[in-house]
Amino acid sequence: MRNIVTIAVHDLRLTLSDRGAIIWILLLPIVFATFFGLVMGAGSSPADATASLVVVDLDGSVVSQSLIKDLAGEGVSVTELTPEERSTNPDIVRTLVIPESFGEHVLAGEQQTVRFEKEPDTSAEAALVAQARVVAAIARTIGRLVVASADVEDGAMIPADLFSAVDVSPDLVTVETRLAGRATVIPGGFAQSIPGMAVMFVMLIALTYGAASISAERVSGNLRRLATAPVSRGEIVAGKICGRFVVSFFQITILMIVGLIAHWTLGIFIGDHPFQMWLVLLLFATAVAPLGVALGGWIQDPDRAASVGVILTMVMAAFGGCWWPLEFVSKPLKTLALAFPSGWAMRTLHGVVSFGQTLGEMRLNLLALIVFGVVFGILASRSLRVD
Repeated sequence: MRNIVTIAVHDLRLTLSDRGAIIWILLLPIVFATFFGLVMGAGSSPADATASLVVVDLDGSVVSQSLIKDLAGEGVSVTELTPEERSTNPDIVRTLVIPESFGEHVLAGEQQTVRFEKEPDTSAEAALVAQARVVAAIARTIGRLVVASADVEDGAMIPADLFSAVDVSPDLVTVETRLAGRATVIPGGFAQSIPGMAVMFVMLIALTYGAASISAERVSGNLRRLATAPVSRGEIVAGKICGRFVVSFFQITILMIVGLIAHWTLGIFIGDHPFQMWLVLLLFATAVAPLGVALGGWIQDPDRAASVGVILTMVMAAFGGCWWPLEFVSKPLKTLALAFPSGWAMRTLHGVVSFGQTLGEMRLNLLALIVFGVVFGILASRSLRVD
């Protein structure tokens, strides 16, 4: 075990002594995650989405104005416009239309329909928040009707002044809105870019620097010299695999610390369970570290080994969901993603970050990553020649 640790620490020192490696390990993942996070949308939790809502009141009664007053609240910004103002404003994305004679029919006990309109391709999270506020306002309006109807004779119409005088306290009608365990929206913004870029750059370092360094040691004769030391072939293979993992451990830990700092200072969304996210990334690193060693064992030329590592990384990043959410692609591509460890890692990370799942609920995903690690470890042990 001591020999394995010594080999792994030595590989970490060699990697960190390369300034170019530091850029690829730490700087570029942060730059790419920031860029794609800003391009793909806001980096906030769906539960914290803020919605703008335009209200067109075609009625203008006491009842409709009471409904509009109840719409304003946490997470919603309400603007009341006339139909003419609405038609000349191109920036409106969500509108609630209150029909004519709305108040008259409501006070008469007749069912009414308000129309909620939203433009295509608008924020699904904000639309959910706005709809929840509409439901809450309708519930409070119904509460006023219930209280007011107790003071009128059966079959009589509720006077508008009586309706407006009724105060429905929060204790009488309370509507609580929250995500029911899992979001149904496609992950976007930093919820997609941070896990995606972390997975891609962990693969990139493991498969390029890992393969190139192993290949270079074979060509230079370092592995042969190492084999003459009092260390077994199994310890050499395990030490090289652990060396790739230790580099990934350093990379993942630093990136998670940067993510936490960005979350605390800038409010960037990284989910509610960063520790679980860290564990998933470490398990993913355990799965791909042996593959870098296997590539270095198969390919003698260091430059070619690094090039093959880049190609494999790009393929697994694209099909594994690092560049776009897997929830967005077709079913065949979702199935294809499961052929790569990156696909299982992204499914697990989205579960932790965006969908409120626990690692216990994703045991199959974690088991799949372990299987990949075992298979790649067997390939590494058979491909790496030290004599």
